[in-house]
Amino acid sequence: MTKEELQIEFSGNHGFAVVKTGVVTFEIDGNADFEREDKRVSQFQQIYQRYASENMSMRIGEYNVPLWGNRHNLYPQEVHALISDNKLMPGIIQKRIDFLFGKGPILYKNNENGERIQVQDAAISDWLESWETSGYEDYRDYLRSLITDYYHVKTCVSQYHFRRARRLGEQNSIIALSYIGADEARLATTKEILLERIKQQDCDHVIVGDWFVANGREMQVYPRFNPKEPLRKAEAIAFNSEKTFGKWVYAYNDWFAGLYEWIKASNLTPRYLNSYLKNALNAHIHCKIPAAWYGQNKTILERMCNENCAAGPNDKLISEFMGIKLLDEQGKAFRFNENMILELIKLELEKITTLMSGEGKNQGKLYATLKIGQEGWEFEEFPSKFKDYFESVLKYDRRADEVVLAGIGINSSITNVEKDGVISKSGSEVYYNYIVYLNTLSFPEYFICKEINRAIQMNFPRAKTEGIRLGFNIEIPSKQSEISPNDRLTAQNPV
Repeated sequence: MTKEELQIEFSGNHGFAVVKTGVVTFEIDGNADFEREDKRVSQFQQIYQRYASENMSMRIGEYNVPLWGNRHNLYPQEVHALISDNKLMPGIIQKRIDFLFGKGPILYKNNENGERIQVQDAAISDWLESWETSGYEDYRDYLRSLITDYYHVKTCVSQYHFRRARRLGEQNSIIALSYIGADEARLATTKEILLERIKQQDCDHVIVGDWFVANGREMQVYPRFNPKEPLRKAEAIAFNSEKTFGKWVYAYNDWFAGLYEWIKASNLTPRYLNSYLKNALNAHIHCKIPAAWYGQNKTILERMCNENCAAGPNDKLISEFMGIKLLDEQGKAFRFNENMILELIKLELEKITTLMSGEGKNQGKLYATLKIGQEGWEFEEFPSKFKDYFESVLKYDRRADEVVLAGIGINSSITNVEKDGVISKSGSEVYYNYIVYLNTLSFPEYFICKEINRAIQMNFPRAKTEGIRLGFNIEIPSKQSEISPNDRLTAQNPV
């Protein structure tokens, strides 16, 4: 047979050969090189599928909308659904929000040493305070909402509200900014991008609406804010997302994917424990029913049923035996059947469980068997390892909590979660961990205040030359050893 007459195809460590007489399949067993190649191919396929799913988009009218999420467009909703049921995550994120917001927003500038100095500027402050009177939300609420979105999905969306004469050089051309939820905003483009991947810079529109029912009719389309031509559009939305490595459009949390299974496990812990308490054999009693008792009562029931069936019209019938009805509603006798003795056992067990059960819903459950050779009922403890089960579940739950705290990147001593919920007793540990954490807040503050500082500079150009910016008033607490005894925090006696 020549080479031209033989066709061989390989795929990893297996393949097929085509010959004149038919097809022969083969597999090379025990070859480590082929096994490694199969693993490499499988890993590559997984990466490619993930890449392809993140490159998907949906069509709404004339707009292409890149999907935010893995094969769906509901990443913010997915994040919220996972962490909202967790016992730690909502509280941890809330603490991060509180830490950054501090005592609220302030105007400041830096001195020659780079230290932050709070400044008073009546014009800028009056403009900020005018947001509510102009029909928009308070600027403090606006900023706090942006902080919330940032710590959930690393994205902040703001809508600019301009005056009509914005392009005629009118002072204070921006009336206010308003918060748009990251869960309802998506980037969009009118470009027809078929072979190329959509990038964030391609998206010049923002679509706002409910993405659970994205039918296009309920959606609102806005031009995306362009810093090069800020006053060109009468209304615009700034969509800012922190860069995530490997992602070209939206931001993704740096902890979400890695902690996904751990958070799910932590969420399931109370369900496992509650399910066990609800469905386990709480009484842990094994009831042994002697066969002699079973046979004796079966004989009595069978004899009574036969007597009732053989009785004449004037004879008195037996209506029941130990709770088992022997006559129907019309007074007609039942014929004996095996279900009668089973019903008798059930009634006896109900009496016992009524005496044994306590406040718990399922206490008093029994497991019944027949016992040959003895007449008296016997009760013995049913073997159970519920203590081991509880300890193993709780141990895993504690480990999940440790991993979640480490993955979030915030020390447990400043979240009040330390050794099963006990606050760390070391004040110096809490203090220094808090100082370290505050030093990581510079970028989140810049990112969240980015648009409001841009608006301040557009309305008040002198603010840029004078170095006036808006930030958060985050005070570093002093050590108790550095405070006089009269000024230290002390516990107050209840009135």
